[in-house]
Amino acid sequence: MDSLHDVLRSIRPETKAAKDHLTVFREFLAHLDALQRQAPHAHAPMRRKAARRGK
Repeated sequence: MDSLHDVLRSIRPETKAAKDHLTVFREFLAHLDALQRQAPHAHAPMRRKAARRGK
């Protein structure tokens, strides 16, 4: 299977340039940063609804 892939690449090389690891890591960090901004703040306490008595 590896030799098949090697032959196919030699006939038709990839048209897309491979991204380097640093670029991919920076994109990953950008996604994490965006998700963190969307998340609710962890330091803000959640309020509980008061329990109803005598329903």
